[in-house]
Amino acid sequence: MDPESGGMPSVGSLLYLAADQVIASRPSMLLYMTRVPCKRVRVDPIGLSAVVLAATFLSLQESGSLSFRIHEESRRMPAYVRTILTLYAEVRDPTVRPGLPGALLSAAIKSPDGRVGTAQGTPGHMYGTDEAYVLDLIVSDPYVKYAVRGELVQVGASTKSWGAFRPDCARIALLEAACADAVRWWKQQQTAAPRLCALLLAICRTASVPPDGVSLARVVGPPPRQGDGTN
Repeated sequence: MDPESGGMPSVGSLLYLAADQVIASRPSMLLYMTRVPCKRVRVDPIGLSAVVLAATFLSLQESGSLSFRIHEESRRMPAYVRTILTLYAEVRDPTVRPGLPGALLSAAIKSPDGRVGTAQGTPGHMYGTDEAYVLDLIVSDPYVKYAVRGELVQVGASTKSWGAFRPDCARIALLEAACADAVRWWKQQQTAAPRLCALLLAICRTASVPPDGVSLARVVGPPPRQGDGTN
């Protein structure tokens, strides 16, 4: 599901378009929300960014471009044991792709050690420790929003004029089946590899917080439990 001219956006962009199906609807402490293109729905931008990034990493693994390795440490605290997980990516196929998958793959190629990020906490309740970056690539919000907009322009599902992006709702409606497939695929990934998915979400959620998002940081960690899941 890589973006091609007039073709299909990446799986991350399809999930972005179906954000209301992958991000739990609940009261938020955030100062702003992201509107889903062509829908009267607003969602948590940090949670959405984390899902899009995590899904894109998983799609690169599925396509054979990347493989992942988890390094685990345990630290005994007075009342519990803290688990520290560091995720590393290894490039298997360096063929560069367009869109967001290409950006993450390029970052992995350039990374000296392939370190995606680190998360810590207790099983089922992990939170990332690296702000703004994954693989030395700045992904803090609104990075994902603009990456998705770029893909939508590339496939003809949006236009850009005078710096403003205008989604083509008729074209986006034609992607409804592909979005549904992407949602099913994402849920399958969470079932098949819950530990990797939870780790990626924890890492990407913290990295998605804007540098000046002091108020946002308070709601980033720990992340929602597994299964909880534009301006």
